[in-house]
Parts: sequence; C-alpha cells; structure tokens
Amino acid sequence: MTLTLLFVLFAVLLLLGQPVAVAMAAAGAVVLATTTNVPLVLVAQSYVAAIDNFALLAVPLFLFAGELMAASGITERLVAFSRAMMGHLRGGLAQATVLSNMFMAAISGSALADLVAVGSVMMPTMKQEGYRPRFTAAVTACASMLAPIIPPSVILVVYGSITGVSIGALFVAGIIPGLVAGIAMMALVGLRAPSEGARIAPRAPRAERLRSAGAVVPALVLPALIVGGIVSGVFTPTEAGASAVLYALLFGLIGGRHSLRSLASGMLRAALTSGTALVTLCGAAVFGWILAREGIAQVVLSAMLAVTSDPHIALLVLVLFFFVIGTFLEPTPALIVTVPLLQPIVAAYGYDPVHFGIFAVMNLVLGAISPPVGILAMVAAKMAGVSVAAAFYGLLPFVAAWLAATLFVAFNPWTATLLPGLFF
Repeated sequence: MTLTLLFVLFAVLLLLGQPVAVAMAAAGAVVLATTTNVPLVLVAQSYVAAIDNFALLAVPLFLFAGELMAASGITERLVAFSRAMMGHLRGGLAQATVLSNMFMAAISGSALADLVAVGSVMMPTMKQEGYRPRFTAAVTACASMLAPIIPPSVILVVYGSITGVSIGALFVAGIIPGLVAGIAMMALVGLRAPSEGARIAPRAPRAERLRSAGAVVPALVLPALIVGGIVSGVFTPTEAGASAVLYALLFGLIGGRHSLRSLASGMLRAALTSGTALVTLCGAAVFGWILAREGIAQVVLSAMLAVTSDPHIALLVLVLFFFVIGTFLEPTPALIVTVPLLQPIVAAYGYDPVHFGIFAVMNLVLGAISPPVGILAMVAAKMAGVSVAAAFYGLLPFVAAWLAATLFVAFNPWTATLLPGLFF
C-alpha cells in the first residue's frame, strides 16, 4: 500500500507538470504523513543530509568553469581547430561537430551547455553548406551526450556521492567509453553525410592547421589540469573544480573576454543548473528513504534473480530498464532514483561499481534524445528550425549507434576499468 501510494502520487505530480524534485519530495511527505508514524521533520533532515557532502561542491565549480571558458571564446577556437583537422573528410563539418563536442565535454561537463555552445556555432554553418536541418539537429544533439561521459562530468560526481565510489576513478573511467561513443558517431556521420547534403571541402592549409592547433592548446590545459591533478593526488575532485575556475578566470581575463556582466551571468547559469541537480538530490533522499524502509531494493534483486542468474543476460535487462527510465526522467534524477535500488544487484552479480556507473550513465543519457521527453532533441530542433518529430526521426540512426557503443562498453568492462586500475 505504501509503495503503491508513493508511486501513484509521484506519477500524478509529474503529469501535472511539477519538477521531479518537487514530485519526489511531495509524494514522500504525503506518504510519511498518512501511512507511517515517522515525524515530518525527517524531510528536512533528509534534505540536509543529502547535500552535506564535500564532493558535491565540485558540481557548481565545474559548471562555473565551463561557463567561464565558453565566455572566453574557447568554443570558437575548438570549432576552428576541429574544422581544420577534419573539414576535408566525408561529412567534414558534421565530423568537426562531434570532435568539438568531445573537446567541450572535457571542459563543461554539461550536455545541454555543450549543445548550446557548439550548436550555436556549427548549426548555421552546416545549413549554409547544404546539410539538411534535420541532420544538423541530430548530429549536434547526439554529440552533446558525450559531456556526461568524458571527464569532468557533473552526473558522475552525483553518482560517486550517492554510492561512495571514487569520483576520480569515475572520471578516468569515462575516457575510453567516451572515445568509443565518439568514434561510433563519427563512423555513422561518414556513412550518412553524403545523403544528407554534405559536400567535400578542400583540406585546410598546413599553416591554418598549425595556427588553430596553437590557439586551442590553452583550452586543452584545463581537462589535463583536472584529470592530471586528481590522478596524481595533488587535489581532490572538489579542489580540481576550484582550480578549474581559477584557470578559466585567468584565461578569460588575460584574453580580455571577461567583464563583470559576463562573470555574473555565468555564475547565475551555473548556480541555476547546479541548484536544479542538488535540489533533485534532496527530493530523492526523501523518496529513497521510504523505498529503503519498505525493502524495495531486495524486492528488485529477488525479481532479477527470478528472471536470470546469468550476469550477461542481466546486463541486457538493465540496459532496457535504464533506457525506459531515461525516456521519462532526465539523467540526473533517473540516476538518483534508480542506483540505490540497484546496488544489491551490482553486488549480487559481481559488477564493478565503476564500470556499472559508466554504463548506467551512457544508458540514461540516451533518454535525453528519445521521446517523449528528449530535452536535448527538443533544444536542438528549436535551434535548427525543424519540428521535434523531424528531429526525433533524424536521431534514430544515432540512437542505434549510441546503443551499440553502450552495449560494447557494458560487455567489455575493461573499457571502464583499465585506466582506473592503472592510476588508482
């Protein structure tokens, strides 16, 4: 009865348009008040306990560093470098879009921020070069999904904070899977671009390639600073975030690109984004406490073991589960709700928690371009000037490519455990 009421209230509030954080907290509070003797002060205590974690300070810091780097003009440098290196290939502009997103992912840690930053530069250029708008929206939306995988990643910070897994290990673990997903998308672009209006461009002169490479070097120092500092033990992920902010601030000031207005607007956007993620974590704490009290994790484990005892078949079930959940919830709240429930499954089937975190995130972000929610697809459609339905249709091949990359990572744990094993 308690769980039924909880999930029904949660679903009704979502259908009424309430934010996920509000829906989880309100459903939990009503259930506590009507079906238990637990005092409602638990709600406030859960809110405080959920974010009383030093590692979570990395979330606003990484987001603010990404905003500062974007304001400093680094997006234009990354795009220019990507075009100079790959513009002459089949679908060169689309290939450059994927590569630019891979670089931006190593700076911002936010898929939506990468979509807006790279898409605002590349989408008009791709359309001018003859690419179909539907294809430009699909490429840009799918490429932006690399941000939650390639370090630094905001969602991996959240995963580490709620599971106790080393955030540094998660950052390093995302490098190879991010490359696998990026290469899969580039291969698909090379196959489809000629039929989507792409034209062959001449190879950039050597001088231009060298000049663009030199201009982009200062930007690539930032991910090296973050990952290198964590791996070497010089600082924690939170301290890495603070160092990234300092570097991004100095980079923009030296280049004369920062002003009080740009700093204030960047700080505001970072605060809003991180606030959304953290208040969702608070709401999920109330929701999760009730689920734990009712023993739902053991119910889920028993149900999974009743289906199969084979870890490989269980992986396929989990891939389907995460994909379905991701289509209705944004990646961060979906992760917060599901991962605590699935930790007994991780232990029972012997999955490595670092590997599990990476493949879970890769699954959940796929929902960001899939209907009915598909927030990245909706934003990309608006930027490209096409209907959401057209964007979803254009994304179908990219969904298949991303799913193939996800399955490769899921069934090859070394992709996520090799580098953490070397450095940690």
